[in-house]
Amino acid sequence: MLVPVALLVLLFSVADHRLLSGQWPLGVRSAEVEAYASWLDLRPEHRGEVRAEPYHFGGSKEDGPCLTQHKGPGWTVRWFEAEGYGDSVEVRRLRTTTDGFVVKFKRDAPFRAQRHIVLIPATDRSLRAKYLEVIAGDLGLVTPEVSFVRVIACGRDLGLFLKEERMDADFLEKRRMTGAPLFEQGSDHRRPDHLFPAFDDDTVATTLVAAGLEEVYHRARSGDVTALLPIVDREAAAARIIMHALEGDGGAEEELYAYHWSRGRIVPLYRHARHIPGWADTTSPALYGPLRVLLQDEGFQAQVRARWELLKEERWRLRERLTAMDRAWLPLLAAPGELGMATARAERMRDELLGARLDGLDPVACWQRELVPGPGRASFAEGMPKELGRQLVEEADSVMAAIIRRYKVQLRGDTIVFPRGRYLVDRDLVFPAGRPVLMLDGARLELAAGVSLLVQGPLEVRGTRRNPVFVRSAQEGAPFGSFAVLGDDRITCLIRGLQLSGGSESRVRGVYFTGQFAIHGAARTELVDCIIGANAAEDGLNIKGGTVLLRDCVFEDGQADLVDLDYCTGRVERCSFRSGRVDSNGDGLDVSGARILVEDCRFLRMMDKAISVGEASQLLVRRSVFEGNNQAVVAKDLSIAHVIDNIFTDNLTVFAAYRKKPIYGGARVLRYANSYVNNGREQDVDGLSTVLPADSLPAKVLGTFLSTRSVEDR
Repeated sequence: MLVPVALLVLLFSVADHRLLSGQWPLGVRSAEVEAYASWLDLRPEHRGEVRAEPYHFGGSKEDGPCLTQHKGPGWTVRWFEAEGYGDSVEVRRLRTTTDGFVVKFKRDAPFRAQRHIVLIPATDRSLRAKYLEVIAGDLGLVTPEVSFVRVIACGRDLGLFLKEERMDADFLEKRRMTGAPLFEQGSDHRRPDHLFPAFDDDTVATTLVAAGLEEVYHRARSGDVTALLPIVDREAAAARIIMHALEGDGGAEEELYAYHWSRGRIVPLYRHARHIPGWADTTSPALYGPLRVLLQDEGFQAQVRARWELLKEERWRLRERLTAMDRAWLPLLAAPGELGMATARAERMRDELLGARLDGLDPVACWQRELVPGPGRASFAEGMPKELGRQLVEEADSVMAAIIRRYKVQLRGDTIVFPRGRYLVDRDLVFPAGRPVLMLDGARLELAAGVSLLVQGPLEVRGTRRNPVFVRSAQEGAPFGSFAVLGDDRITCLIRGLQLSGGSESRVRGVYFTGQFAIHGAARTELVDCIIGANAAEDGLNIKGGTVLLRDCVFEDGQADLVDLDYCTGRVERCSFRSGRVDSNGDGLDVSGARILVEDCRFLRMMDKAISVGEASQLLVRRSVFEGNNQAVVAKDLSIAHVIDNIFTDNLTVFAAYRKKPIYGGARVLRYANSYVNNGREQDVDGLSTVLPADSLPAKVLGTFLSTRSVEDR
């Protein structure tokens, strides 16, 4: 017997682990071979000094001392410790995975800017979830980061756990989707109640999205799937379908989406499947859902396949990243004596994802099946308010004809033109998607109370100082809704000589506009020689996304913020921000998640902050005047403000820096040479933030902000 034993030891100690972890004939399973390898492989292992961060959990008054003894779906309070953090938290079982947990931190004391985390027992096979996260992120999907930690509880080491941040409102806010409600929608014909969008708490979104999708599905059954195209983020949808094909889950789990209020789009999100991968029952009906309906469109099919081919071209780069992760995580995840086999299994997982599946699958065919309602679905659709859905899918041609008849506008090619004249808008005016709108000097638009105007294509306003374009409320004291633009990250808004006042805020076609003048999703926005005046809105002007130029404009007398720039890059030049209304409590310029250069501007009598920067923004303000403001320059939540060559006069507080939202950190103000006259407090700083004097502005910093200028402006 010694001879065969010696031969087996020689085989398992010399053979390449990739051969030992492969497919075996005669009914021999890989698990059996791997077990023999753990006994007979005598090669030394080199694991280095890699360590997993420990997470410590204490006992619970309600549920006993041991985390693993937790029963039922409810939350229990336990003590939690990790490096630099210690506090009581709430813990419950994860409903979708055995032995998994959800940990909820206090809203005012998040753990490293995370409100919820998920912990799932990990093995070396859990690396597949990390691979999928990297690929999904490379495709541009919103997805939580996967890592591995060691859980200490019940007085012992429970081993390694996969850790990821749970998707919630805070998670989305950090990814520039503030206020976007989450919803799930399943495709299991045995659960007809899951075939509709399920929101946690946003009833407005539930009604709107469910009704809109129901109308789209009704039309899709007759072969018309085009209505869904402007409602769903197609880039994210294509990437999500690719992840389905790579992961091999066949859509068995419920899909997770966010409804982006500021874009009016359903955005597919990604988290790795928590069940054992394996294609769903292909005999079950292919039920309705945004991704399934989109796949009936040939143009969208081509988009998915093009992304698939691009992924093939880029796979070499992804392989390098995944291999580097193996070196970091496998020494931790592999069981004792099995590092070699774990390395071989990891290589096979990489080959499966970036080799066999990429080369052998058609991502469209994985999901493209007949659309059928499924048994029991009709009873849940009973009473669905279809009229909201129809608003989303009106025929563009009939809408265009009605606009021309009613308002006597001109149609030049595909452009809608407002010549000089007076236009009374007494009901919401929504232009078809993609149609450019041009307003010529002398055009005067008067909007009735609560009425909004929505442009869904490029907008150009050609007013002058002598002959402006006016947008105003039809009746004094009765604010209109919003003058709004909703783009697709490609359109431009070129605004000159616009005088706008008397608006408020509105929700149009499921999109919430906080500004009386609101521009969402434009690639480039320019406002020159404009006056944006008195309003009853949260923002006088709100721009979300793209590059921005505000030049020689006046912003005045807002109820709240005069200008709000979210997730923009650009500059504000020679503009005046002025208030004085005793009922106002807003900022002059509010910047979130943006990089903005402010030059040669005036900020007068703002009741709150002259300039406020938050959510990891960057600001350079120079050669500007701040006079009579409550607070002059305020930085919050990981933002950095550079302040140089300005004049500060009669402000109650000149500089402030603090953390406002617990999911962020402190902020910094760097104050260079400025002039200070008769101000109150010079600075107000919390324990996480700093206001620092500095000698000279670094050339690199200046270059970063000047890069937002066009060549001719430099």
